[in-house]
Amino acid sequence: ASFPRRRLSAEEIRDAILAGSGELDATPGRQHPLPPPTRWSYTQHSPFSAVYDHDQRSVYLMTQRLKRHPFLALFDGADPNTATAQRLTTTVPTQALLFLNDPLVHAKAQRWAARLLAASNQEGERIELAWRRALGRPPTQVEQAEAREFLATYREELASQGTDNVELSTLAAYL
Repeated sequence: ASFPRRRLSAEEIRDAILAGSGELDATPGRQHPLPPPTRWSYTQHSPFSAVYDHDQRSVYLMTQRLKRHPFLALFDGADPNTATAQRLTTTVPTQALLFLNDPLVHAKAQRWAARLLAASNQEGERIELAWRRALGRPPTQVEQAEAREFLATYREELASQGTDNVELSTLAAYL
């Protein structure tokens, strides 16, 4: 059985990043670490603003009415000030740039790469494990060849720069 491709929502993208790294915390959400009322000094011109990141599902992220979570806002997350029956979708360069530059994405890719390195000593097996985890299917022969080519080129580049832990960094860049 197949499922037609569709664009993922902001919450699904974040959850997929966490799940791919193996770090999605499936426990139900808990109270956010809000400051104690004795330290509140919020005004109209200085409203409360905080982002409490965690590895739980995105549905448990704190929602503020005045300011959306930066990740969810970038990928057209729902406006917390209104009922949102249908979300508008945008495709903008900053969405792609997030995947290249965001610390969350880099950290989760590093952790996923570490798990793959621990799981197998064979590059082909690591590539297959990555594809199965990300897409639920093995890579085709062409995809496997492209992955090997990328890894070889990237590994060579990092080695020429004297980068520490070349294998981990190479695999994390691929993920």
